[in-house]
Amino acid sequence: MDAASRRDMPLLEVEELSTWFRTRSGDAHAVDGVSFQLRAGETLGLVGESGSGKSVTALSLLGLVPRPAGRIVTGSSVRLRGEELVGADERRLRAVRGGEIAMVFQEPMTSLNPVLTIGRQVEEGIRIHRRLPANEARSEAVRMLERVGIPEPADRIRAYPHQLSGGMRQRVMIAMALACRPSILVADEPTTALDVTVQAQILELLLDLQRELGMAILLITHDLGVVAEVADRVAVMYAGRIVETATVEDLFEAPAHPYTAGLMAAVPDPDRPAQRLTAIPGNVPEPTRWPDGCRFHPRCPHAWERCRGAEPGLLETAAGGRSRCWLIEEPDRRLPTAFSSGTGGEP
Repeated sequence: MDAASRRDMPLLEVEELSTWFRTRSGDAHAVDGVSFQLRAGETLGLVGESGSGKSVTALSLLGLVPRPAGRIVTGSSVRLRGEELVGADERRLRAVRGGEIAMVFQEPMTSLNPVLTIGRQVEEGIRIHRRLPANEARSEAVRMLERVGIPEPADRIRAYPHQLSGGMRQRVMIAMALACRPSILVADEPTTALDVTVQAQILELLLDLQRELGMAILLITHDLGVVAEVADRVAVMYAGRIVETATVEDLFEAPAHPYTAGLMAAVPDPDRPAQRLTAIPGNVPEPTRWPDGCRFHPRCPHAWERCRGAEPGLLETAAGGRSRCWLIEEPDRRLPTAFSSGTGGEP
């Protein structure tokens, strides 16, 4: 492959990724045929309700699916700069984790080791991936803690996780993830449980570091406000599949899939504080019993017989995005007041 082709190649290519778990009720298809691409310097927002498969997708990229219950199904592909990671040996995956793809986990209190100082935890990845001696690794750890806004980092480096606030622990997780200057950062709900001020600081920090390092970010969240603020493109997940992809501007201007429209309708409007919140009826189905046809049809106010009989692929929308919905071919069936009353039904 020539140099020009390598420059045009996506940094990360995921094709038909499927991750299943063995349960007493049968195989749970937590992730079921997910495909997307991520380019250098780009932020892709991956959104959806809890149970949609977002976090399992992230763990699958790094080969962290719990075994033996979980497995990545044959035919799945995760390529980093063209190199296939599905099926790679553990030695290669350890080099990728942290060195090339880093992850900020959802809950820093349970992700940090409570019996090790934060300095030792930040230093570990630096020593392994950058092969620095202990004194240089310590200096680099202090520098990274300072870079992420930890006050008095030379002293804090000797602190234990329980001695830090939630926002500080989240900053430590980011320092750990970025200490080895990865090409891709996977951020799984990086602002969950943080107050609004700290959330804004964390997002600003991620964007500053992205510009400095030129890395790509896969941002996993259920917060559409965060997506609107930082993402370039958005992929919406439901029931183990991606149901819509679009640029962030197009998605918020005109969501093409009813599920996306339902998520947006459920966002509170600060200009109407007394407004009754809209809800999508029902719940995400169990991954052992995905519905036939379109997986959203039991909750969709636009559903008709075609939806129950067959599931579409990702169809191209007028704005250039893609939506897994038959309404792309039959737009007249869309109800203008869908989700306004919080009840579904057939037109």
